[in-house]
Amino acid sequence: MHASAHDTDRDPSPPPTYRPSVMRTLRKSIANAWLHLAAFVAVNVIWVILLVLPFSLLGRYALRPGIAAWGFVATLLTVAGGNAILFRLTNRIAHDEVALADLRAAVTDHLLPSLALLAILAAVLALGGFNVYFYLKVLAAPAWRIIGIIWGYVMLLFAVAMLYSYPLLIEQRIGPFAAIKRSALLFLDNPGYTLGVAGALVLWTLIVVSPIFTPINILKGVTALAFFFIQAGIAALVANNALLELLRKYANLERGDDGAGSVPGDSGS
Repeated sequence: MHASAHDTDRDPSPPPTYRPSVMRTLRKSIANAWLHLAAFVAVNVIWVILLVLPFSLLGRYALRPGIAAWGFVATLLTVAGGNAILFRLTNRIAHDEVALADLRAAVTDHLLPSLALLAILAAVLALGGFNVYFYLKVLAAPAWRIIGIIWGYVMLLFAVAMLYSYPLLIEQRIGPFAAIKRSALLFLDNPGYTLGVAGALVLWTLIVVSPIFTPINILKGVTALAFFFIQAGIAALVANNALLELLRKYANLERGDDGAGSVPGDSGS
């Protein structure tokens, strides 16, 4: 007996599970960068300028506490602004919809959330780094060193788990705490994929920066050019595309009507 059209509509076959792919993420990021090369290079240059300039001024006035304090505040603002611009524009590049208006929107819409997220992440990493130093170097007894090593692994995993935090801040327009929570939950739900993407970014960074340690000046110059024009942009573009890969996975599950369609953390933030 053949099933009627009504029965087929009522009981559709679920779509195949979408499996996020590290290689697909990397290929898409390279293609996005090439297709939007002018915007990609411009946003990387802006980020480097906003990062390097305040740090150079901060180093110059480090011995003058009053100026250094204001310099530190200015550095936080410029780095947060640079991150907002970097991740907003690479998010739009990942969507193939980048426009000049995104540069203004990055500041007006995302500067304060970016500053808050940067401050929270910096505080957590600084606290974790202090604990690693305290247990490994200050107490220095074997038992305490084990705790220090554990702290080191915890902070490393935390850094990996925050891979999606800035992309979530931009893509879903959520607050910094919600971005941290969802990023951690996405990592816990997709550890292999997240570690694969993070490992690819680490490998890419090592390839880019390793020539600077050689005595060959031309290689050092190439390294400086790569950092100035593409390094931060590639990292942000890969992080954005990694998030989009996971969003496709959860959207696919939702179409399957199996109750697993929500992105982890949606209901609690």
